[in-house]
Amino acid sequence: MGYDFEQTHERILKSAVEHFKARGFSGASIRQICKDAGVTNGAFYAHFESKEDLFDKIVEPVLEGLQDLYTTENEQYFGIHSAKEANSVLKQTFSSNTLLINYLYQHAEIFLLLLTAGAGTKYEDYSEKLAELESENTMIFLEKCRPFVKHPENITAGVVKRMSYFAISAVFDSFVNGMTEEETIRETYLASSFCIAGMKSIVGL
Repeated sequence: MGYDFEQTHERILKSAVEHFKARGFSGASIRQICKDAGVTNGAFYAHFESKEDLFDKIVEPVLEGLQDLYTTENEQYFGIHSAKEANSVLKQTFSSNTLLINYLYQHAEIFLLLLTAGAGTKYEDYSEKLAELESENTMIFLEKCRPFVKHPENITAGVVKRMSYFAISAVFDSFVNGMTEEETIRETYLASSFCIAGMKSIVGL
């Protein structure tokens, strides 16, 4: 019985992914998802509370993995005790971006679903929310750097926010527009280099 339950669960998930990809979250219907999965609507509710819960179950495991990776990579930003250390961390930024891009492409189907079919869910502004997190982490890093830069007055939330949005959009725009992993890595490298050079220039690092 447990085996049948798991099989049914997986069939619903597989059907849902195809329907969400084709019609978006709002356009997909539980009835059609169940029909293509070969299960009844009643069986659906033995597995998921709602269409929202179904979408959550598809994307959350992948997003949790990204969050863990992102948190681990950003921990290196916070132990800054000199200008030399600050510059060293900035040089490592691209390697961190590459790991994130690798993860993105390893789970390409789910991220494409999230970014192109997530309207109407709590994930519809996911890239913007990730950019906000990037902005917050960058601001923490720059605050750590404040004693070691020549122009600390130029460390402002507005500038940091704009740079962070630019860097994150380089990743997701390239991905959604069908670039290969190698092309996205290159685009992100160029965008990151631009942001880092600008940051170092305006704060005097």
